[in-house]
Amino acid sequence: MRSLLTALLLGYCIPVSAQEDVVHQLTRDGGDAIGAAAHVFSSPLHWEGNDWVCAAGALVFTGASALLDDETRDLMKRNQTSLNDRLQTITVEYGSGLNMMLLSAGLYTAGLIGNNKWVRETGLLTGTAIVCAATVSTLTKGIVGRARPFLELGNHRFKPFQLNDPYHSFPSGHTIVAFSVSAVLAERIKNTWASIGLYVIAAGSAASRLYSDNHWLSDVVFGALYSTAMARSIVTWYEHREEDGLSLVPVPGGRSITWVL
Repeated sequence: MRSLLTALLLGYCIPVSAQEDVVHQLTRDGGDAIGAAAHVFSSPLHWEGNDWVCAAGALVFTGASALLDDETRDLMKRNQTSLNDRLQTITVEYGSGLNMMLLSAGLYTAGLIGNNKWVRETGLLTGTAIVCAATVSTLTKGIVGRARPFLELGNHRFKPFQLNDPYHSFPSGHTIVAFSVSAVLAERIKNTWASIGLYVIAAGSAASRLYSDNHWLSDVVFGALYSTAMARSIVTWYEHREEDGLSLVPVPGGRSITWVL
């Protein structure tokens, strides 16, 4: 009840024109988020030769990394220490979907309230990248049905179309979230040292999933490659959305979804 009363009071205190500006901005940003998702999921239909070569290269690299799955797992087991245990519990949080969505929402809200376009857009792009990447990841996990390392069944055991988490090893969801966030921030900040730091943090989150015996090396390699490519594609699309994109446009009596060609 207190929250409701507070919201009502704030609504009365904020000028009507400001409220309309906020609603208009939310509408535009919602349209941009939908447009980014549409771009990502439809992009394979527009791929050219180089795009297919890159996609094939990512799959080949993932397959090659699978040859080191067992060796990497043994390496992680040999380095189980109390210090590494503590580091793992910290670095894994960067790949938490909930934590990163809260970060995205915080950035977006701060940018909206503070009228900071860069911060607002960065929050929007980060959240969009996480949702898009996590959607594909979740579907892939269920379809592939790869057994997690701790089941002791080997890296070649698959049970497709499983709902059981122990068979949701491929790809690594934490890795996808971590690299989605780092890729967006790196593209937005555009600073070499910041990019290196962001990707190192993401790699630490991925390593934590290997350390905890929840994923194989090939799970995190694919997750890193896929999410980085998707996040960068979203940022690129957004920065050129005036030329081509989906938007929600206010019209008399409501709003219209418009695709600008």
